[in-house]
Amino acid sequence: MDSKPLNILFLASEIEGFVKTGGLADVGRALPEELAKLGHNLCTCLPYYSKVDQQYKNQTPITFDFLLNHYDRYFVKAYLVNKNGVNFYLLEHDFFDRDGIYDDGYQAYEDNMLRFAFFSKACLELAKKINFQPEIVHANDWQTALAPFYLKEHYQFDAFFTHSKSVLTIHNGAYQGKAHARWLHATGINSIFFEPNVFEDYGDLNMLKGGIHFADKVNSVSIGYTQELRQPETGHGLHEYFVKKGTDLSGITNGCDYGTWDPSTDPSLIANFDLGNITGKHKCKAHLQTSLGLPVIKNIPLFVNISRLTDQKGHHFLIPALREFLNNPVQIAVLGSGDPALCAQLVQLQNDFPDKFHFTNGYSEALSHQMEAAGDYFIMPSVFEPCGLNQIYSMRYGTLPIVRSTGGLKDTVIALDDSNDKIATGLAFENCEVSECLDALNRANQLYYDTPVVYKRLQRSGFKKRFTWEDACKEYEALYEQA
Repeated sequence: MDSKPLNILFLASEIEGFVKTGGLADVGRALPEELAKLGHNLCTCLPYYSKVDQQYKNQTPITFDFLLNHYDRYFVKAYLVNKNGVNFYLLEHDFFDRDGIYDDGYQAYEDNMLRFAFFSKACLELAKKINFQPEIVHANDWQTALAPFYLKEHYQFDAFFTHSKSVLTIHNGAYQGKAHARWLHATGINSIFFEPNVFEDYGDLNMLKGGIHFADKVNSVSIGYTQELRQPETGHGLHEYFVKKGTDLSGITNGCDYGTWDPSTDPSLIANFDLGNITGKHKCKAHLQTSLGLPVIKNIPLFVNISRLTDQKGHHFLIPALREFLNNPVQIAVLGSGDPALCAQLVQLQNDFPDKFHFTNGYSEALSHQMEAAGDYFIMPSVFEPCGLNQIYSMRYGTLPIVRSTGGLKDTVIALDDSNDKIATGLAFENCEVSECLDALNRANQLYYDTPVVYKRLQRSGFKKRFTWEDACKEYEALYEQA
């Protein structure tokens, strides 16, 4: 590390190893750990949800209270957990003693803005309580987007934070923490900021929008997605505010945890393999075919898809494309949960093509690893994708990604064309249309059957690709220095 160690207060609503609903949790664990390896001092904060292991309450907590606004005082307990050289603080309050994280399984909690406003300011108060003076306050997504606001407004005359600057990372700009305007005073937001350039959004409060305004630096999790955030069609309604950030908006592509995602050591696999010897991959394929009840055929392409079942992930045009595509000699396995209507369509596909198609409704970490290892192709047709990790995992497992050219998918997968088969690592299509998706699937099928030499060349190129947290952290260091 060339620069001096920084004190970094890192706020995340979920962290892998404690609680996880999506990719934010992976970043919440990997980025602080990598920054700590580089010599920085991390204070990483997470709500103490009821879903989190309760064993950490066996210790004596750090206790403090604070005013969220001019009149509401909140009491907090914080529990310190050290993992891999990083201090994680679990902040306990009744707000987080619920069955769900963000919702009750059907709809978002009505007081989410208050819950996460409380968490954001409590993290800053914790830093004062433990005398951890941050040079950088790193917020993530809408849940902690109020931290830059509190830093600039509530603590503008507090000497403790005189040298503190804020960074806001956007992992998914479609989720913005919109709430009724009645939460304005409860969360300590002065009504002068309830205007269109700051928090006001068609009569509602928008936490992410306000965070973008107050953060010293904003970044998304890929260069491609950052470019899309500036466009009217792909900026989730906030494009003009992203444009307004100018050079204070940047993109840093997520890294991959290659310790967890390594086919040569992966404990979830029936047989391990790597670039030098991929025999184990054939065994993984046969094992998955058997376990899913598909015919065990070696020389048939196996297409896999692991995803939340939402329109964002492209299933509304993928499923009709799959119905047509299944008339070919192929096998397809899907793992996911979400929209009941999409689930029903996938169940129907399985009923109609029982020897070619299998759908697992739900999520299994072990099965996701086994599918990555067994597949010949990984289908990832996202409408938008801030970064994406499955396409990165797929390449490491010798499984060619088929992606839509958007966001992080465009940044990480080199799409095959007529002249780049020596460097290409997958296939891609442009538009969210059944016909284009089907065309990409047919091209993949043709590549597998007609030009296996080219297929293996792409497979080898993908095996060699690396997107490390070490590289990503160097970019975050530079961003912190700029802030």
